Amino acid sequence: MSVKKTGVIGVEYPTTPLLLERTVKMHNILIGNDTTQIRFAEQFLSTVHNTKIYHQEMPVVNDSHLLGKDEPQLYLVERSGLIDISPHVKTKTGIFSTDIIRKGSTGVHAIVRFAAQLLDIKKPDKIITQKIADEIVDDIYDIKASIWWAAWLLSGSVVEKNKWVRPWENWLTWMPRDEDPRYRLNSLYWELVMWVFAALGDERGYKKTKGRWNQKKFENLIQLALPKDRVYSSLEVLSIWRERQYDPYICIMKISQIWR
Repeated sequence: MSVKKTGVIGVEYPTTPLLLERTVKMHNILIGNDTTQIRFAEQFLSTVHNTKIYHQEMPVVNDSHLLGKDEPQLYLVERSGLIDISPHVKTKTGIFSTDIIRKGSTGVHAIVRFAAQLLDIKKPDKIITQKIADEIVDDIYDIKASIWWAAWLLSGSVVEKNKWVRPWENWLTWMPRDEDPRYRLNSLYWELVMWVFAALGDERGYKKTKGRWNQKKFENLIQLALPKDRVYSSLEVLSIWRERQYDPYICIMKISQIWR
């Protein structure tokens, strides 16, 4: 199969983050076994179709599995050769690979472009997009979380400009009313991770958080005296929320109680 050279790596079928940019079909097929992408496809398609959708592992998928189905179907096969559907049915079916989202892939770029949309950035700079894609690609363990991480990076100095109140500054007002709670929680998570490394004087570890290196910010975090027990309790709550993706406002209440 010939692949057009576009500056990004191509695969036979797009990886699941491309669901963010494609017209969503009623029925979809996933290829491979990456649990991160399978979970994302289930979550995303459940939201779009307004019904709970779970994948079904299949030895093969043919036209009979797709025709005449009134409810959305999400099938999973081990390899593309196990998809045996006619051209007509194929045009009406979404087919996505769960291949590893690598550096330079269309999947990681789709994540960054969608993050830009959330921030209402109509034409994100290509160089910045590439840089952020390269920063997040090695830590994509949850695609939804990666979207918010990319948005946090894209926002650049916006966070500093807005000067968000932190929960240790005011446990009641730290969550802005006009801000997406998931965005705020992910931002707080990374800020606390950076604080831990700064408090330890671990410049190398700090840089591994994928944050934009800023010597002044690193030094300011070193000077910031926070009770370690509350920091670690907050990180534990935030980590569980990022993994399970439960109601963000429940997580906000838990964080507020920690810093009360």
